[in-house]
Amino acid sequence: MKDIFFTPGPSELFFTVEDHIKNGFKNNIYSISHRSSEFKIIYEECINRLKSFLKIPQGYHIAFLSSANEIWERIIQNLIEEESGHCINGAFSKKFYDFAILNKINATAYNYKNQEYKINEIANSHELLALTLNETSTGIMCDGDTIRKIRSKVDSLIALDCVSGIPSLPFNINDVDTFYFSVQKCFGLPSGLGVWVYNDKCLDKHNKLKEKKFTGTYHSLHKLHEMSQKFQTPETPNVLSIYVLSKVLNDMMKIGIENIIRDTNYKSSLLYNTINKHESFSPYINDKNIQSKTVIVSNCKKESDYYINILKNKRLIIGKGYGKVKNQIRIANFPTHSKEVFELICDELTHIK
Repeated sequence: MKDIFFTPGPSELFFTVEDHIKNGFKNNIYSISHRSSEFKIIYEECINRLKSFLKIPQGYHIAFLSSANEIWERIIQNLIEEESGHCINGAFSKKFYDFAILNKINATAYNYKNQEYKINEIANSHELLALTLNETSTGIMCDGDTIRKIRSKVDSLIALDCVSGIPSLPFNINDVDTFYFSVQKCFGLPSGLGVWVYNDKCLDKHNKLKEKKFTGTYHSLHKLHEMSQKFQTPETPNVLSIYVLSKVLNDMMKIGIENIIRDTNYKSSLLYNTINKHESFSPYINDKNIQSKTVIVSNCKKESDYYINILKNKRLIIGKGYGKVKNQIRIANFPTHSKEVFELICDELTHIK
C-alpha cells in the first residue's frame, strides 16, 4: 500500500494525474511554445472546461497566475484604490488583510473567532469586501446562503477565496465579483498554478483605477485580460499545470459536480462522527453551520505528532494544526479521497488509544 495523503494541501494527487502527466511527455506538451497554436488550443480547452464544470456565468473571465497568494496582490493592486474590508476567521484571511496593509490600503478587519460572519456588522461602503469560502487554517466554512445575504446587503466588489473549497462547497457565482483558487487542494494537482476568475465589474473598476495608480506590469489585470482573450498568458506559463488541470476537469465532469458535493458531505459526516465518538478528539469548530467539510480540524488530548506518527505507520498521512498549534490535527476531504479511504482512516482513528 502506498502512502495516502490527507494533508490540507499539497495533498493526494487526483487519481488520473500521473497518467495525464505521462501522456503530456509522450506528446511533447511541455516543450511546445507558449505562443504556438498548440498551446492556444490547450489554454482554450482548459478555460472552456472550467466555465462548464463550475457553471461560470457570462460576463466572467479567467486568468492563470502562480498562486492564490499572488492573486491577493493582483486584487489589491488592480481593484482597490484606497480601502477594503476583510472578514477574518483564520490565518489565510488574515494574510490577505496584512497584504492590503503592506500595500498602504486602509483595510478594515472584521474578526470572527470560530463563529459565523455577523452580516449586520459589515459596512456597505467598502470598495472591495474579502470573504473566504473555506479557511484552511481553522476549518471554518462559509455557506452559499451566507454569501447571498452579504451580497444582498453590500454594493462592494466581493472577492471570495475558494482555495480549499471549490468545487466541493457550492455557492452562487453571481453573488461574488471575483473568486480564486490554487490547484493543489480540491483539484488534486501539484502546486504551482493559481486560477483567478473576475467579472466585467472588476474590469470596469480596474480601467478607472489604472488612470490613477500603478496597477502592476506584466500581471496587471489589463495585461492578463488582454492576453487571455488570445488564449495566452503575458509570460511563459506553467504549461504542465494548465494541461493537466484541463484533463482533470474533464475527468471531474464525467463524475459530475453534484456527485462530488454529495460525496464530500458523506465523507465529512463520517469523519465528524468518528471524532465526536472518540475520547481523545473533539471538533475545533463546534458550530455545525460553519464546520468545514473539506478541511476537518480536530483538537486532540496529546500532541499532534503522536497521532500523525501512528497513522503514518499505516501509510495514512494527515496534517498537523496550522502554525504553532500542537494539540490539533487537520484532515483533508478532497474529491480524490474516495469513500473507501475515508472509511479506512476513520477505522484507524477509532483504534487509536
